[in-house]
Amino acid sequence: MRRLVAIFIILGSIGMIHAQRYYVTNLYVYDTFLMNPATAGTDKTCHSIGANYQNQWIGMDKAPTTQMLNYQGPLNNHLGMGSYVYNDRNGNVNQFGLHQSFSYEVLLKKSRREVITLSFGLGLSYEQVRIDESSLNTPSGVLDPTITGGVASGSGINANSGVLFKYNDYQLGFSLNNMIDHVNPLYMNDGEPDLVMDYQVFGSSMFKIVDRDIYLEPMVMYRINENEDSRLDMTLKGTFPTPSPDYALWGMVSYRRNMDHRLGKSLGLGATAGINYRRLSFGVEYQLGLTGAQLDYGSAYRLVVRYAICNNLRNKAIPCSEKRKNKRARYSGLSW
Repeated sequence: MRRLVAIFIILGSIGMIHAQRYYVTNLYVYDTFLMNPATAGTDKTCHSIGANYQNQWIGMDKAPTTQMLNYQGPLNNHLGMGSYVYNDRNGNVNQFGLHQSFSYEVLLKKSRREVITLSFGLGLSYEQVRIDESSLNTPSGVLDPTITGGVASGSGINANSGVLFKYNDYQLGFSLNNMIDHVNPLYMNDGEPDLVMDYQVFGSSMFKIVDRDIYLEPMVMYRINENEDSRLDMTLKGTFPTPSPDYALWGMVSYRRNMDHRLGKSLGLGATAGINYRRLSFGVEYQLGLTGAQLDYGSAYRLVVRYAICNNLRNKAIPCSEKRKNKRARYSGLSW
């Protein structure tokens, strides 16, 4: 039975590889440059280092797990960069990847009340895939002639691009993922499906509760690909003060919906609770899948850690008010 489960997992994993690297791009709610390279390093006041760890289907052998380490920050007043490295295991499939994004921001207008910018981004990825088929043999032999019983591996590259329009605290972005077709030899035979592009649009903003150090950040993302597989995400993040200026609480709720059908279908909910200590942030996310398969296999957990090094900002747990004071000063010609 365990061998059959392993076979199903590996076949499902290969299908996920052919589709998209959603275990990476779904993290955009924490770092939007993972989805849109035009947002890499657009906050010219801070450099940040982040780490993520996710575990799905807890208790199941070879359940999906993902680890990621990322960095983003400005190179100068107009140029930013973002980098990440990840390792993903799904059944007998292991994937290791590197990604590098660059963004260039153009100032369209600056006044006492308005700052309008337009950013362009390009990202390049390298991924190495390893499939261990040695444990898939049955006592009577191999069930599938394509399973050799050994270890298959291959590597490939890909690219994504994006644009970002910002009007004060409002953002609107568009990005393309998987701009290069398969170059990994594992997926280049005639029987493999094509790798389709994802088209993603997102909008976000930030609002301060009057007379309170409470900040709300709503975000909406719509994604569709060439197979007309579409999805809508709605997310709301909140940051809340504590009696100590060194600490703040934050939380996030997300709702994900498949838009393929006439009325759509709910895919999942996510909730994150976290704490900020000065420039260090820590959070725990719980994901509740709403489809039948997800409910049967259980939910997923994610740990999120982030550390920011900020210029012209005090080491406060809620730096938003300071950011607003400095967002126009970043175009004053100061060099980093």
